[in-house]
Amino acid sequence: MRVALAQMSSGPDRDANVHDMLACLGKAADLGAELVLLPEACAYRGAPAPDLVEDRDGPTLSQLRAAAARHGIAVLVGGLWLASENPGRPYNAAVFIDPSGHIAAEYRKVHLFRLQTADVSEDEGTYTTPGEQLVNVSYRGLTFGLSICYDLRFPELYRALARSGADVLCVPSNFSAVTGAVHWEPLLRARAIENLSYVLAPAQEGVSDDGFATFGHSMAIDPWGRVLACAENGTELITVDLDAGALARARAALNAPHEAVPSVYGRPVALEQVHG
Repeated sequence: MRVALAQMSSGPDRDANVHDMLACLGKAADLGAELVLLPEACAYRGAPAPDLVEDRDGPTLSQLRAAAARHGIAVLVGGLWLASENPGRPYNAAVFIDPSGHIAAEYRKVHLFRLQTADVSEDEGTYTTPGEQLVNVSYRGLTFGLSICYDLRFPELYRALARSGADVLCVPSNFSAVTGAVHWEPLLRARAIENLSYVLAPAQEGVSDDGFATFGHSMAIDPWGRVLACAENGTELITVDLDAGALARARAALNAPHEAVPSVYGRPVALEQVHG
């Protein structure tokens, strides 16, 4: 299956961002992709803006659903604010749209970004409601596990997705430049290696209007941990072919995910005292 990853530089103008996303869908379809993945914050990137929180019939998803049906391509909308029960704290949600334009799945970001450094002070939990459900999506013979950005730091989430059948781990992101330069690639490759799964990570690049600098470097990783494709600086669409045979061979060669022993991990850890 050919997939396309869109590296974007979204801003505060939703209409302009949607225009860019629609262009990505058209280009991905022309390149023969069956699925295009958009990054987190693809519809809006900036300071919290309650007036731009949408419902499932809002302008972003309505236009993307129509475009998906027009091109016959599936779309993972990597992350946008969708209304929750709390008007002041929407969900940061990833939405999977099938090639007929129907919403097949919605994942609400579980782990909300927090970073305190000399240069960055951010707490996503102050304006976002966390999700409470993990989600896999089966599409054309492969199962895609959904996550968003900061989730990447929690390997338990990906192991749960993989144990439930995920073949491809999706990590659409708006990843900080401060941490991304050191953490982005090692974490993505680790999630692939730990779970013998493909990892697809479309990302935002550049600096948003509210001053948040992102790392970019959208990546596709194979189940052996090799980087198949990486975007350079700037907006870009990269494509990669997922090979179910390669996935099966990797898992036949190394069965580590199925050799975990959770019954041992759940026991108290012995602490031995050394004197002298």
